[in-house]
Amino acid sequence: MLSVENLTIVQSGKRLWESVSFTLAPGERLGISAPSGFGKTTLGRVLAQWQSATAGHILLEGKPLAKKGYCPVQLVPQHPEQSFNPYRTTGESLHDAWRPDADWLARMAVNPDWLQRRPDELSGGELARIALLRALDPRTRYLIADEVTAQLDARIQAQIWQVLLEEAEHRRLGLIVFSHNKALLEKVCSRIWIPERESKTTIYPTPLVKPHLGLAMVKTG
Repeated sequence: MLSVENLTIVQSGKRLWESVSFTLAPGERLGISAPSGFGKTTLGRVLAQWQSATAGHILLEGKPLAKKGYCPVQLVPQHPEQSFNPYRTTGESLHDAWRPDADWLARMAVNPDWLQRRPDELSGGELARIALLRALDPRTRYLIADEVTAQLDARIQAQIWQVLLEEAEHRRLGLIVFSHNKALLEKVCSRIWIPERESKTTIYPTPLVKPHLGLAMVKTG
């Protein structure tokens, strides 16, 4: 169980989040929908320990996330180029985490030739797929996806979300999905959180039906 308790984030003097609390069970898929500038990306960075919270706790199975070693909560940012070393090939960055086999590359629609190139030699969509593959390291317990498929065409989107949902089911991978596309969230998430700017009200609707992915169903605006 991933537990977020009274999390407050203040950045550059602006209070982005205050006393946020929620839990996410293994295999659960939580969608978060809020407008640009709301602080979703910063929340994802804090949950994945890319930066510190001002106050509050993030617990995995009741214990704080370790400060060193592999973080079981992984973030794939909206701009995946930010997560790669520009001076190394994407394959070197991927293999720092784990070495997925050819079947994994095919599942994630990653051309093996891309792994011989530096980030600036690939498109945003190609980098997004490699970043997702890297984050699917077997040690990952929870994956935060920040608008990660928005740059992909409908066919590849469907393929990627099918993989993520399979991992959520088979290995109980928890997903936190940030997206402006509420139709997408309704298809791939079991709960949706819509925070309000003034009160940070949390809305948990009735759990959504088990998603069935078709190409039109995952096409983003």
